[in-house]
Amino acid sequence: MLKKYLAPQGAVWDRISWELYGDERFIDTLLNANPSLRHIVRFEEATIILIPDKPAVQPTSVTLLPPWKKAV
Repeated sequence: MLKKYLAPQGAVWDRISWELYGDERFIDTLLNANPSLRHIVRFEEATIILIPDKPAVQPTSVTLLPPWKKAV
């Protein structure tokens, strides 16, 4: 089930993931639910983001990290 979340001014994907799921590694879950917002780095106040239920299995692979968090 998708819920609606109003982003605060300046919110970023990893912070939203941390606030809602307790882990920033669920960014892909958020991005897949909001393909039209993928290009946004920092949100304007009250941008509506669709929030799916937290996946049952937490990601553990380093390949699921965003590119800026992967070791080179």
